[in-house]
Order: sequence, then structure tokens, then C-alpha cells
Amino acid sequence: MDLLSDIQSHLVEVALDPAGKALNARLLEKFDGQVTETISEIDRDTIIHQLAQILLNLQQDPAPVTDLIEILIRPAVYTFTRVLEIQPPVDFVAGLKALFPSINLVTLSLLEKAGCKSSDAGIVAGKPEIVAALIELWLSTPTTAVALKAHRVLLALLTAGEQGRTSNTKPSTNYQKSHEQGLMWRRVFRDKDVYGSIYRICSLTTAGRDGELRKRDKTVAQARLLDLLVEIDCDSIRGPQVAEVESHYGVKDEGLMDFAALRMIDYEDDVLMHMTLIDFLAEILKPDHSIIQTFDISNHTSSSLAFLIQTGLHARTLSYYLDASKHSSLDLTYLYSRSANYLATYCSFYSSHFLSDQSVTGWTIDRLYETLKRMTPGQWAQDLTPKHDLHVLASLPRVALLPRMTQGSPLFMLNAKPPNADALKTLAVVFKGPREQDSSLGQIDSDEEHRERSAARTLYWLYLDQYSNLWQDVVKAGETVALKDAALASIALIDAIVNANWATLPSASDEGPYSLPTEKQLAENCHSSQPLPATGLLAMLAPPALEAVLPYLLRPAQTFSNLVGGGKGDVESAAYRVAAAKFDVLVSLKSRLVEYVQETGQLNEVVEVIDKRLALGPMGGSSDVGGRVGTLDL
Repeated sequence: MDLLSDIQSHLVEVALDPAGKALNARLLEKFDGQVTETISEIDRDTIIHQLAQILLNLQQDPAPVTDLIEILIRPAVYTFTRVLEIQPPVDFVAGLKALFPSINLVTLSLLEKAGCKSSDAGIVAGKPEIVAALIELWLSTPTTAVALKAHRVLLALLTAGEQGRTSNTKPSTNYQKSHEQGLMWRRVFRDKDVYGSIYRICSLTTAGRDGELRKRDKTVAQARLLDLLVEIDCDSIRGPQVAEVESHYGVKDEGLMDFAALRMIDYEDDVLMHMTLIDFLAEILKPDHSIIQTFDISNHTSSSLAFLIQTGLHARTLSYYLDASKHSSLDLTYLYSRSANYLATYCSFYSSHFLSDQSVTGWTIDRLYETLKRMTPGQWAQDLTPKHDLHVLASLPRVALLPRMTQGSPLFMLNAKPPNADALKTLAVVFKGPREQDSSLGQIDSDEEHRERSAARTLYWLYLDQYSNLWQDVVKAGETVALKDAALASIALIDAIVNANWATLPSASDEGPYSLPTEKQLAENCHSSQPLPATGLLAMLAPPALEAVLPYLLRPAQTFSNLVGGGKGDVESAAYRVAAAKFDVLVSLKSRLVEYVQETGQLNEVVEVIDKRLALGPMGGSSDVGGRVGTLDL
């Protein structure tokens, strides 16, 4: 008898004696591994129907049965239409309310099939008892795996039949307008009972009542709601839906976003939920956080930022970083880093708005300067770094640093010696210049971008004037392979300058608190009688970088037998990773040089030298090639 017959016979025996006949888990696993991908659809349906019949009366652990059902329904050809044909019919409500997580999970898998088509999602929406049970399970289950899957199923049903936004696209206008007309959307957000259940489960005012969650479990439900709101955030979520429900929980003329961000969480007495809330606020600041709608940034603001400012959440959240003296040490232990991340997000996406508030800008620079000034060389050497402050520094508009470049600059508090990976990475971000922006999000205009490019170049040369040994220290860090992270960060700094997105300065000095110098003023400030190189490539081929960086890149890689893996060509070893990173920078340098040679006809000899080194591979050969750089006529 073949395996299919064996499994069918066994299931018949279990169905006849659900209490006495034990499931043969080994047989089910064997069937799963050998047959489920190759059986006919008729046989697939037969087995699923048998398994469904068994679940009705099974008096033992159902996991072997539910696991097999999960496998059998996995193919995309097994649609929701076929789910509805299972006999006996699937009792979705009972499955969602079952005490066994395995039954919850298989029920969710069956329900998830409806998320592939809007018509199928409409069938689910037409059964409010199923939607209510799904909401209840998602917010109330103590099993994380079940909650995560319920989240995914609910999201699929709400967005069924629409592509929405991927990582590379923004939602279509039609999608933004039509999503709230979907049957599932209307069931969840406009049905008084279903919509009200979200408020009831998450509100602390009902904690401890008969049939309600305890406060601790409600905070878990609150976190789950915040996770979903980030993904489905849109204008309709922010506006009123069912006034009777909203007013009962203190929300007036607003919607679920107002409840979740302002009223749901006891932030004063629950620091962990306050952390979660601040993370949520930082997420909704991002213009592309939602798969439903992109919140365009225009006139240096957005509806998200306007909401946070209007409600006072923006100022309150920033205060844990900018005005730490107002808060307890316990709060700062948990919230300082979250506030710093919020500030970094704000600076990254709303740079003009940040610059327009000179008090916030000044407090931020002062906070960074004071924090970094307190750092000792020993702390940098031991990697006891203020990572969150460095994140803020790397996120600032570069022009914000220009007024402090003569005195009180947080940038001058960073040094390549002793080598520290976080400090080197921060310098790399600042000096490289702005990343290419997604114009569809309206984050930065061309004038702003040009000023940022000019500021990056200005900051580099002013910093180099202050730390003339920068490149000697960077190269030394790159050669200290035993300190892998610092070595890789030093190479990343070299790469940042090679590929810098720079622009030249205006011919006349502009006005304002964040004015740029002219080329002549920059050269004078850097004690140079000649105009300074305009590109990162030319900066690498000019002193003091020339004497240190290019010979380093051309030298053969170091290997150390006492390092883990330590050998030539071992892709897991620290030595090889550093060598490969250095090799990649050399490839990039050559690419930039070839473009320069094509434009000017100069430096072709340097390209030839680099070609010889690249031919030797990442680890390289003899050390002769690196020694010739100093004699090249550049």
C-alpha cells in the first residue's frame, strides 16, 4: 500500500476513535515531506476534508493535523474559493477563538487566502462575527506567533486586490482614494461594534473588568495597534469614523490616530510603553511609512509633522533629548535614546523646518557639543561611544554646523585617533554630502541640496585644517586589522571622500544664520593660497591625503596568522574583509579617475598604477607598487 493510502486509512481510524486512536505523527511528517507537493488536487482536497473532520472531535494535541493542513493549503492555486468548499465547512470564529495556538494559526492561514482578491475579502467583511473574532485574537492572544500572523492577515484583508506601495513605488492616487471604500475597510473602521472593540481592548479604562484584559496585557495590545497604524496610516485613519465610539473614549472630531497617540497610553507611569510610543512617532514622521498613502513633504512640513506639533507630541518627545534636566534619570535611561532617534528622523526629513526653529537648532548643537566634549580618549578607544548622539550629528543638515566651525563645533570633538568606528562613520556621513533623494517624496529642493553639497565640502576642508594628521590617523586605523570595525570604518571614510557629493561655493557670500562662505573665504580659513580642490577625487589626490591614502590603497593587504581564519582568501577572516573593502575603494577610485582622465587627459599614469594593483586581487602581491605613488607627478 502506498503512502497516500496509508495516510488516508490512518485518518479514517482516528476519525472513528478520536479519543483512543493516537495520531501517528511520524506518518504525518513522512507524508508531508514526500507527498504534499506532488499529489493531485483531488487527493489534496480529500486529505484536507479528512483532516477538517478529525479536528471537530479530536481529543489530543492537534498540532500534527494543523501542520499538515498548513502545508497542503500553501500552494497559490489553493484559493479561498476552495477553502469555502471544505467539508465540514470551516468554522472561522471557532478556530479564531480556540485555545490551541496551532488551531488559531491554521485558521488564520485559511483566512489569509481571502487577502489575495478584493471579492474574497468582501466575503469575509460580510461576516462581522469573523472580523470581530480576528480583531480580538490579534489584540488579545498571549502567543506572539499568532498575533504576528493575525496582523498579517488583517493587513492583507484591508489591502486586498491592491498592490499599494512597495519599497520602490508610492501608492497610486486611485489606491489612496479607493482603499477606504473597500468592504473590509468599512467593516473594521465604520462598524460600531468592530471599531469599538479596538478601543475597548486597548483602552486602559476597561482594564480588569469582567472579561477584559489586565493592564499588562492591554499594553501588549496597544503596541500591536501601533504597529498596524504605521502601515495603514492615511487621512481617513486620522479623521473621525464612528463619533459615538470615539467620543466615549475621549476623542472629539478626530480618529484612531488621535486615540492611539494621545489617549491610549499611560506614558507617565509606563516608561516601556512610552518608548514604544516614541518609536511609533518617529516612524510616522517618515513620508513613506504607510503602504496606503505617502505623506508628501511640502513647504518643509507634512500632515504628520503638523499633527505632532499641534498635539504637543513633537515638543514633548524632543525634550527628553534637548532638555534632559526636566526629566527623571529613570525616564532618561530609557527615553534619551528614543528621543535622539526621533530628532534624527526629524532632521533627516524636515531639515528646513528644523533650521527655521533656531532655538531647537541651537539646543541641538549645544547638546551635541557638551556630550562629545566630555568624552575622553580612553572612552573612544574602548568603544564607550555616545552612539545616539552621533546618530543625531550625522542626521543634521550640514549647514547647521557651519556657524560653529570656529568655536564650539561638535564635529571638532571627533577625531580619528584613537580609532573609533562610530566616530569615523559619522565623519564619513557628514563629509560625503547628501544622498540622492526620492523626488516623489518632496524631501528637499534643488537649492537646499546644492547648499548641503557645498556645506559637506566646506566642513571637510575646515576639519582638515583643524586636524592636519587626519589621513595619517585614518590609514593607521585601516592597517590595524586586529581592530576590524575601526579598520572598516576608516576605509568607509576614504570611500566617502572618493565618492563625495560635493558642490562649489557661491561667488558671493549669502546672508542668514547658516550662510556659506565664498571659495576665497574658505581658502583663507584653511590657510591656503590656492583654491581648494572641488571634488572628493581631487581632494584624495591632493596633500595631505595624497601622501597617505593612495600608497595605503596600493599596498598589499596585511594578513595575520593569529586572527580567526587569518588566512589569505578566507572570506570570513578580519584580514580578508578589510582587504576586500580596501580593494573595493580602489576600484571605485579608478572608476572616478577614468572619468577624470576622459574629461581632462590628465593622471593617466595613476590609472595605470592602479590597474596593476587591481590585477593582483584583494590580497595583492609584492609591496613595490605602493612605493611608487610618491614619485608620480600629480
